Amino acid sequence: MTELSAVIVDSSASYCNSVAISLKEMGIPQDRIFITKRYEGAVEFINEKKPQLLITEFQVDGKFGLELVNLHASQNANNISVIMTHNNSSSSIAEAAEELVDDYIVKPFQSGMLHQRLRSLINKKLNPSDYIQRIRDGKQMLIEGRLQDAEHLFSEALGKESKPTLAHYYLGYTKYIGKNLSVANAEFVKGLKLQPLHYKCLTGKFDTFFEQKSYDEAYKVASTIIDNYPIGPKRLANLFISAVFSGQLDAVPEYFKLFAELDHKPPELRKVFAAALFTAGRSQINRQDLAKAGECFELGIKVIGPDPEYLTKVIKVLLKTDAMGHRHASKILQQFPNTQIGTKAFENLQFLVQCKILPVGDLIDRGRKLAANKRLDAESYEVFVNILLENRKITLAEDITAKALKEYPEMRDTLSMIYEKFQGIIS
Repeated sequence: MTELSAVIVDSSASYCNSVAISLKEMGIPQDRIFITKRYEGAVEFINEKKPQLLITEFQVDGKFGLELVNLHASQNANNISVIMTHNNSSSSIAEAAEELVDDYIVKPFQSGMLHQRLRSLINKKLNPSDYIQRIRDGKQMLIEGRLQDAEHLFSEALGKESKPTLAHYYLGYTKYIGKNLSVANAEFVKGLKLQPLHYKCLTGKFDTFFEQKSYDEAYKVASTIIDNYPIGPKRLANLFISAVFSGQLDAVPEYFKLFAELDHKPPELRKVFAAALFTAGRSQINRQDLAKAGECFELGIKVIGPDPEYLTKVIKVLLKTDAMGHRHASKILQQFPNTQIGTKAFENLQFLVQCKILPVGDLIDRGRKLAANKRLDAESYEVFVNILLENRKITLAEDITAKALKEYPEMRDTLSMIYEKFQGIIS
């Protein structure tokens, strides 16, 4: 035991001291026991000191202790983790995270119990039961790509345990790898009947529904997962996709907190979440709720940053709404990065916004200058000609049209249709 090191993560000084005393009684030296109340402090110690033993609260600084368990387990397969919980509800959740957590202890616990439990844990690691040994052997077969051998071992494991939830999971996972998705899902369901909050079976069920494009069902399962467990970037992205395709657009902005709490936010996740927020915003526009639409768009910008393509999409959608939307578009225009200001693309987007908010005289002056300098694109020419004809500026409209056709000959039919619309005014 003198070679072991440990980290204790708990907001209560008394519990930390009690656990530390038990560890010292087991023979772990004081200088190899680290105590912290903070999540970040625990992460730092785990990364730097590589302790063999982690004892953590179920929730730390608003985050799940299971996230620390994942980090700890990723460093060494023989590491031992224990979750401390305040009630039986939390303990059943920790128990459901089979294979992630080695043990759980419900507070308050009696003196000496931790000592006994830890010794038992170490023995189990070194001397696994027949059930666990078959699971381990089956996992090795999966690593080697021997799916039939793995399935055989997991099937054998079913008869070695009264509640073989983990065996059902791995049978399902084996079928999932083999693309037999309906059978895979049936195994996950069997596991969840034995343990309704089993982490691996829940995630397996979610992944299977998502692969089958059963987005309604995937979203329901994902809701259970995020209520009880941390969720990684890949599944979070798939949750956003499931929410969109299952019509749960009102819920999309609510997931910003989950996104913000992630330590690692891959670019692909940012793109998926921003796209989901954009879709949610458009949905709110269809309901005539521009305030909520604006909230969705602003969150999308926070997620993906001042991305010119995203900002352009948002502005063009807002320009199709009323005055409130136009003002919001003007504010978003100000969020473009400095590197984009002065480019032709930015000037055209700015012009489209000005078409909605500037007095007609100022707008015409602005449009003429841009056209004279060949800075208008096809869309801006179309909008400008339309505005000129609406305001009976026939001669100027014809001059701008000539410039447009010289730069964009393919616009002839589009511009002809605009003139037909104003035939009564022109004649």
